[in-house]
Amino acid sequence: MTSFVFTELVPTDGVESAALGPNSSTKFADEDIGKAVKFGTANNFVLATNGDEIEGFVHSIQAYTVNSGFSFGSVQRKGRKLAAVGTNQGGSPMAVGDYVVADTQTALGTAGTPKVRTGTAFSQSGTTPFAVTMPTPAHALWKCVRIVSGTGVAGDSVLIERV
Repeated sequence: MTSFVFTELVPTDGVESAALGPNSSTKFADEDIGKAVKFGTANNFVLATNGDEIEGFVHSIQAYTVNSGFSFGSVQRKGRKLAAVGTNQGGSPMAVGDYVVADTQTALGTAGTPKVRTGTAFSQSGTTPFAVTMPTPAHALWKCVRIVSGTGVAGDSVLIERV
């Protein structure tokens, strides 16, 4: 019998043109396709770092620049994306249904799979006044929908989906 598994989809919407990089002198390259990004402060996207909410993934890079020298390309903001569980996952394996945030990405200009880790759940202490820890992610929600390889520990492959 043929088996079926969730997989990455070819995006037909949710891919947007974007200025890329923290400044005009730090360029994105083809090796950066697929990496997790977040909003920058100059109408741009920058590489996401450990604990950041994921706004999207680099989908393409163009040869020309915009906004006085920023890299230009596109960012996938919806759909599904294959990723690797990052080294900051900790002792608890990622599970299907876990919301994820960025882990430490491979440096710009170096090929690498996007890295993610489980976010933090909302929590509240039992003391008065209550101390509250807000969850991450809080706004840009990506969720693990499949453990592709392994058991959800660092280095394993997972499929995440924007919800």
